Amino acid sequence: MNSQTNFIQIISTSVANDTFVRLTLSKNADRSASLKKVLIKLALIKKELQYSFVFRHETQDITKNFSIKEGAVELEKLIGNEFWIANLFTTDRDFVFEKNKKGKINLRDGKPTFPQKPDRQHDKDKTGLIQKTTYLQELGILDDKDRVQKGKGDKYKQIKKFVEVVADLLRKNPQILADKLTGVNEQKPLRIVDMGSGKGYLTFALYDYLVNVLNLKTKVTGVEIRENLIEICNNIAANSKFENLHFEQGFIQGYELPETDILIALHACDTATDEAIAKGIKADAQLIICAPCCHKQIRKQIKNDSLLEPILNFGILKERQAEIVTDTIRALILEANGYKTKVFEFISSDHTGKNVMIVGQKRKEEVDPKVYLDKVQELKKQFGIDFHFLEKIVVI
Repeated sequence: MNSQTNFIQIISTSVANDTFVRLTLSKNADRSASLKKVLIKLALIKKELQYSFVFRHETQDITKNFSIKEGAVELEKLIGNEFWIANLFTTDRDFVFEKNKKGKINLRDGKPTFPQKPDRQHDKDKTGLIQKTTYLQELGILDDKDRVQKGKGDKYKQIKKFVEVVADLLRKNPQILADKLTGVNEQKPLRIVDMGSGKGYLTFALYDYLVNVLNLKTKVTGVEIRENLIEICNNIAANSKFENLHFEQGFIQGYELPETDILIALHACDTATDEAIAKGIKADAQLIICAPCCHKQIRKQIKNDSLLEPILNFGILKERQAEIVTDTIRALILEANGYKTKVFEFISSDHTGKNVMIVGQKRKEEVDPKVYLDKVQELKKQFGIDFHFLEKIVVI
């Protein structure tokens, strides 16, 4: 039996023994092909165990389901022919299949990355982003039959939309995961810190997506000041078997941020958002994701002049103007620190008024900070602002 046949037999055995977790095919023999990867998992569809293939092209994903027999035939066509690298994850061992240009095949194995069997139930959520439901039930979003509770529809939509946003960011920035998938024995965890995690609605959902959908080795820490919420969230994490999700007590301002790939700060009040951004910049995080809550620090400084008076005489318009100026300066300071920044509504205002998101994606190329800092000074001058808090705590 040759190495290629042996590897396919290992896959079939893991399926038969119910130890199969995930299979990833990469390194297309045709480098110009639009198909870059194939992600394979098992799912119970209409009570039948099937292979679920996600064909990842440059611009889209195509999902196809195969019976176990059909899937085995498809794998024989792909492994070692169309794709030269295959990573098999099982609860017993991890296996790597590699074929080089000369046709030589190397097959190696190592300790399991995912020792627990995944849930085989077909995605209840149509987007496929939410796999587990224990945490949603304990948080009161779903009932015991996985139906959205009365009055929780907006929160459920917000949770799903947030995960969609992060999923899209990771897809468009593959370098963030590049060193997480170098090999099953070298896999580094994706390190995420959620500053001001609150009750953890979005923290749980993000962990669920990364671990149970993408099968990524992930470590998530939620930082929250309220002890009762920390205890509740840690209990829910334990009940959901989210082993690498942990909540701990701390203020954003005084928290010593560990090495971090993605920093999240959702609805941190006023300058707490700036504290979180500053810590993300200092930690050289690849992604900084913020949803600001209020903007008192700038609103108090804005001064009326002949041009602005018609706007600033109306309280609600002054408040909205303060939000725009505050978040614009935040985006510019992120840009000055080497981040490509976007500001957008991540969900309709019908679901929540706190719907603006600022995302900073670390650039590979260097930038001239002065270009962006000059714009900050111009804005401050125009609105009579003495300083923006983020300027005071970020060293550029």
